[in-house]
Amino acid sequence: MRERDLRILLLAALRPVPDFSRLGALRRSSASQRRKLLRWLDQSGLALYFLTQLQDNNALYGIPEELRQALEYRLDANRRRTLAMLDEFERLVESFHRNDVHFCALKGFTLTPEFCRSADLRHQTDFDFLVAEDSLEKAKHAMRCCGYEQEATREADEVTFATPLRHIPSPNDDIYAVPRHREVDLVTTLRHASHGVSIDAPAACFDRIESKTLHGLSFPALPAEQMFCLQVMHAFKHLLGSWVRVSWLFEIGYFVDRHYGDNDLWGEVIAQMGREAKPRNAFGLVLSLTKTLFPRRIPQVLHDWCLRSLPPRIEAWVTQFGLKTAISGLDGAKCTLFVHREFVDHRNSWNSYVRDRIFPVGRQSSIGTVKTADLGTRIKGNASQWRHTVRRSMFHARTLFSLPVEAIRWKYALRTLERQRVLPSPVLTR
Repeated sequence: MRERDLRILLLAALRPVPDFSRLGALRRSSASQRRKLLRWLDQSGLALYFLTQLQDNNALYGIPEELRQALEYRLDANRRRTLAMLDEFERLVESFHRNDVHFCALKGFTLTPEFCRSADLRHQTDFDFLVAEDSLEKAKHAMRCCGYEQEATREADEVTFATPLRHIPSPNDDIYAVPRHREVDLVTTLRHASHGVSIDAPAACFDRIESKTLHGLSFPALPAEQMFCLQVMHAFKHLLGSWVRVSWLFEIGYFVDRHYGDNDLWGEVIAQMGREAKPRNAFGLVLSLTKTLFPRRIPQVLHDWCLRSLPPRIEAWVTQFGLKTAISGLDGAKCTLFVHREFVDHRNSWNSYVRDRIFPVGRQSSIGTVKTADLGTRIKGNASQWRHTVRRSMFHARTLFSLPVEAIRWKYALRTLERQRVLPSPVLTR
């Protein structure tokens, strides 16, 4: 069975009504295929969700023993990782309080239990905080008190701090191990502005911050409706960048199921995002993709707002390329460019943006700056940087051949859509 088919059968097993009928293919797969599948499960964030889905449905017997052991190791390791990150999270929260910072936590630990029943099941890499603009300097001081250093600015309205990096990142690193390097993003707005798209939603309002408690630690967090808006827009932002972590879509679906009948909450979500077409269609794109991968009912009020009116071109993209994008690896899939164009602010700059995305000549990839005086370690770091740059260059080169084929498929899908729209409705006869 092809690698693509193995990923698809795992997605089927993760549906709200799971389909385990094809799990037997895992036993017939090769050891190499299973290793690659595990790597994709790790990258997609689905490894621990897949294990718990099997456990909840008494279906562990359906997978090979070595795969079960590999997944159980990951769960045990991630529990230790989560406890260590909770300790660090508590240290940061206490530093903010000591320095009188007006803040709230974002994503990460705030998502339990609304998006994930246990923090142990999420693979978290960094910490995110929303900080009031008049508290930003105090927040920076609080970060330095915790041993963090300010990094180069990557996006507007975002300041990144990190602990010194003394380890050279490698594809062979255990991502579930206790992190040796920590990173914190401070943002002053929830406004989305990247990849040539700007959406002023959801609106950050510190008057509505709620107190949340996890493992005995209390911290300020967004109310549920703003958390949902932020997660959907977070997935949308990464989708425009060619890659979206499938676990984010899985968690969005979990939230929808958990609050399905809460019409007041969905009304607040719509009020947060507004009635303009761009945020509505961004929401519709993410929910449509979520529903395609993990079929489920969408609350009627939410469906009427962003799915019923979803432009046909966006619907066609989800049908034609949604699954392909979701099961891609970390390099992503550049066919997201076809739907990206529906959201750009300035069409005049679109051609130059596309050229830069297809082959970003002159853009330096970075694995981070290793802080060490050891010459041998610095040489290894430079070599790792070079290998990373070569791998990315090869990926961009391959797209020069694959993207034109995808463009033909996209044009065919649009023509099919146009023909369907002009065909007269069938006349019912008795």
